Parts: sequence; C-alpha cells; structure tokens
Amino acid sequence: MIWKMNFQGKRAITISTLFLFLLSISNAKAQVTIKNFDSKVFDADQYFEFTTNKKIPKAIQSQALRALSFYSELKTSHIIFRFRKRITPLSSKPQVLSTFKKRKNRKYVITISTKSNKKLDPILFFNLPYNAQIGVLGHELAHISEYDTMNTAQLITLIFKLLNSKYTDQFEFNTDLIGINHGLGYQLYDWSQYVRSALDIPEWRGADDFYPSNDEEVTKQRYMNPQTIEKFMESNSIYHKK
Repeated sequence: MIWKMNFQGKRAITISTLFLFLLSISNAKAQVTIKNFDSKVFDADQYFEFTTNKKIPKAIQSQALRALSFYSELKTSHIIFRFRKRITPLSSKPQVLSTFKKRKNRKYVITISTKSNKKLDPILFFNLPYNAQIGVLGHELAHISEYDTMNTAQLITLIFKLLNSKYTDQFEFNTDLIGINHGLGYQLYDWSQYVRSALDIPEWRGADDFYPSNDEEVTKQRYMNPQTIEKFMESNSIYHKK
C-alpha cells in the first residue's frame, strides 16, 4: 500500500488495468465469502495450515490468519508481520536480499504502523474496526500475491514504475481487485468506508472513475471507494453463492 493522497484530476481506466482485472479473476482462489467476522469467535486450530513460515504477533493473530485463509497460494510463503512507528499505516514488500532469490526462498514483510502523524493516526491498524483490519491485511497480502509471481527483474522494474503516479493508481486499484476476487470484498468495503469517514474524504475514487463528475473540487484517490467495491462484488459470482 502506498499512502500518498492524490487530488489531481480524473483517472480513466486503461487497457492494462482491464487486463490485470481479467487476470486477477482467472487467478483468484477464493474461499467462501463472509460478510462480518466475529472478533470474539476464533479457533486458531482451524487456520493452522496457514501458519507455515509465518511470523505473526499474537495481537493480530486472528486478523492475519483470517486474511491469509483467502490466499491459498501464500500458504507456504515466508511472511513476517511486524509493528513499527511509520508514517505509512501499512506497507508490504520483499526483504531487500530476498528480491534476488528464487521465489520459493523469498521473505516478505508486512509493516503495521503503531504511530503515524496527526492526519493518519485515525486510520492506524488498531483504530480500525475488526472487519476492516482483516480487509487492509488482505490488501497487503494481495500485494504479496502479486510480488510472488514476479522474477527479480520484474520486481526491480516495479520499483521504478511506482514512481509514476498514474501507474501507482492502477497498481493499487488492481490490488483491491485481487482482494475482492479472492473473497475479501466485504472486508475491503468496511476498510474503505471507515477510512473515507475518518479522513473526512467527501468522495473517494479509484483509478477507474465509475462516477464521472465535472466538479474539479471532488477529492479523488487511487484506492477503490465503497461504491466501486460494491460494483465489482455485484458482478462476481462468489458473492452470490448460497
């Protein structure tokens, strides 16, 4: 996740974004969707298979394992969850030296900030509702799922591509799509809705602007707003299974 606010003009969906959307649908390994997880009901034994090669602080064990359960492709991946004081509320990346290793030997790090700044403190992980916590961890795991398909050259190229604001818009938008297509749409919706409210963002838009407006004062961002998430959930059959 790259938490840079974007207030510059309208973002139109590109051919590359459409391609990534179709790719994420075909690669999704979604389990049964759950609208609301209960923080008071958690059986760690049910998620034991997702603990392989994972370092998870006890304080976020249930949230992390529930999010991981939607990413079967990461079942044996090496992932470290850690707390740090960072401006960015959450971030995910390969460990530096791991970038140059074979995919099966890579290690990834998800950093969860415990202290940011006055503007972003309201959306730090432990200030989020439980369901939204699972959603934002799912977003970071979607990043790792994508990194895990890349070779060293592609990862290095990605670093430079992310210096471009428009590319970053599409990259983050696609990351939300990956999460939705893996079954975490409800949790991403709760996260999106909470962040928009906490930061007092009147209208939050992703790279694909489903709701055109001639009002240049409207705030626009690179992450999906709740309406966009709903739209993709409505068109995805995994959210209509009984």
